[in-house]
Amino acid sequence: EYNNCMKAMVRAVFTLTLFTVIERALGFVFKIYLSRQLGAAALGIYQVALSFFFVLVTLVTSGVPLIAAKLTAKYRADKDYKSEFSVTAAALVVNVIVSLVVCLVVFALKKPLSGLFADAFSMTLLCIMLPAVVASGVYASFRGVLWGRKLYTAVSIVEVIEQISRIAVTVALFSLGFDKLRVTALAMTIGCAISCLVCVILYFCKRGRLADPRPALKPLLKSSVPITAVRASSSVLGSLVALAVPFLLTLNGATTEEALYLYGSSVGMALPLLYIPITVVGSLAFAMIPTLSAAYASHDTADVHKQVSAAITFSIYVAALFAPTFYALGEPLGLLIYGNADSGRFLSAASWLLIPIAVENITSSMMNSLDLERVSFVNYAIGSAVLFGILFAFWKNFNINIYAIATGVSLSLSCLLDIIAIKRRTGVKLDFVWALVKSILLIIPAIVLNRAFYLGFRFMPPLLRTGCTAAISLLFMFGLNYVFGTFDISIVISRKKKKPGQKRRTRKNAQT
Repeated sequence: EYNNCMKAMVRAVFTLTLFTVIERALGFVFKIYLSRQLGAAALGIYQVALSFFFVLVTLVTSGVPLIAAKLTAKYRADKDYKSEFSVTAAALVVNVIVSLVVCLVVFALKKPLSGLFADAFSMTLLCIMLPAVVASGVYASFRGVLWGRKLYTAVSIVEVIEQISRIAVTVALFSLGFDKLRVTALAMTIGCAISCLVCVILYFCKRGRLADPRPALKPLLKSSVPITAVRASSSVLGSLVALAVPFLLTLNGATTEEALYLYGSSVGMALPLLYIPITVVGSLAFAMIPTLSAAYASHDTADVHKQVSAAITFSIYVAALFAPTFYALGEPLGLLIYGNADSGRFLSAASWLLIPIAVENITSSMMNSLDLERVSFVNYAIGSAVLFGILFAFWKNFNINIYAIATGVSLSLSCLLDIIAIKRRTGVKLDFVWALVKSILLIIPAIVLNRAFYLGFRFMPPLLRTGCTAAISLLFMFGLNYVFGTFDISIVISRKKKKPGQKRRTRKNAQT
């Protein structure tokens, strides 16, 4: 049974990673296209609107789908299909009501809210994207149930379809000469509407039904509210940052256009690059929620300890593998990808964020699996308070690199508090601390090697020069981690050895 569980997790992680890589690759290419079509300043205006849009979407697509997935898995295991269909209907009712209320409130407060933005046109873009909030709410309801039924491939395909739809609409309308900022926002709405329609059709094609939602409403809301609070707080934080960073830059002498340019080149261009290497970490976090929840519920302490230690170690390893490349090659990557040296310089300065981003990704997922949602919310709130404390502590000498430092300190503190809570709940040993120390130390020689090879390859064309240097850096870092034993893949996919006679006793029990 354990081996089957591990094999299922590996398959799930592989499937999720594959489709996430496809989706993010499309999104990455799309981001490059947008940055070149819009420019950093216009991208900054769109990024501000997008950060507020994500707050609204998070309110209807975070807690409810996750709990719907967990309840669906439970009811299907018990073959209680009526309760499963009730969960689907309850999730749909909650998300539709919440999304409609949110959109009406934003539309009613359009004028006062527009005064918060550095550029009032961000509010226009947000209004264009409001229908996507409702579509996302409907989509998330069915997506959560499909996730609980472990239809990872189907859900992943729908998300890829959404990305392709956005790209196709944007390119088509750009070519027809429509206003580019409005088109970018409209493409988001159309993409969400298409993915919503496909997901609904998929659910009913998979013999899904709707039942009386009332029995499932209370358990669904009770468990989902803390998770929604945590994730909504994250989105609200992003929106506040979108307001605070341009504001602090203008206080230090930048014009509004210059502030939006810096914000767009850093947050809009550079930061998305940091999330690409940890795609596999996100897939692991996504796939391990049901397995860690099951191990914790069955009081399998050894399995819980192993999953926690292996997952955190793996996230550290993946982040440390790519950090030297981003640090040493930040500016060349910014020029090659976006034609923007400022985004590259910020990428280099923020490269160390890979480690806290990766670890926070995995620990927050563990907190949900271990029924520590409320503690996770408190830990995140503490980290957020520290972030804004650092930002405004430097208000007289603020620059965009202060934002990177504040973000890193905030994430690191939240991770540390999460790990302490996980240790208290499970008693897990902190074996991954040594892996963290070794990975950080190994980054130093990799950075030196990176720079040496980049200087040595100056005779090559820029693309080939950067690509060869990055490939050598990754191979060198991989080799160092292998030699020093930073991460052993066998701890993730190893099998439990059966005790003598275990198989025979199992058969006997089955016969009994």
